[in-house]
Amino acid sequence: MIVVLDASVLLYFLDERAKPPKRRGSDEVVERCRERVECLIAALQASKAKIIIPTPVLAEVLVGAGGSAAEWLRILTTSKHFRLAPFEERAAIEFAATQASRSAAGVKSASTTWAQAKFDAQIMAIAAVEGASIIYSDDGHIRSSAGSRFEVIGIEDLPLPPEDPQASFEFPSEPEVGDAD
Repeated sequence: MIVVLDASVLLYFLDERAKPPKRRGSDEVVERCRERVECLIAALQASKAKIIIPTPVLAEVLVGAGGSAAEWLRILTTSKHFRLAPFEERAAIEFAATQASRSAAGVKSASTTWAQAKFDAQIMAIAAVEGASIIYSDDGHIRSSAGSRFEVIGIEDLPLPPEDPQASFEFPSEPEVGDAD
């Protein structure tokens, strides 16, 4: 399985203290965000998934990393689980073909700037040339633009880890022999 992480999800892989995102169309935060991300990490490792980080995503994450930028870059470039994928010739051709197709169909990007739409389209072009089937993203534009090409999964869509079947069960204490009632 080949998956792509967008910056809106990659952040939670790198920063355990990141504030949970808000649920789509709500001011409520996604409950148990860290547990969901840890469950995803475990599932991706268990399935030996190839995790693609498009270089536009890398740039976006590093811009907001502050003093953690060097450490995050070290993690992403040395981990066997991640592969940085550049916006190169094949991705540029995919991007141009997709943009021409959208333009011919009269499809315009809604509620986003052209610069952001191009940025997201570059991420999707890289996902396409890398053979990804899933993009993990909380970006509404990616969700709406992906159509049927990719399954887009956000933090709130991630499953919670299974409950521990060995949960403790407390028995009521019995009075000791000889205790008077």
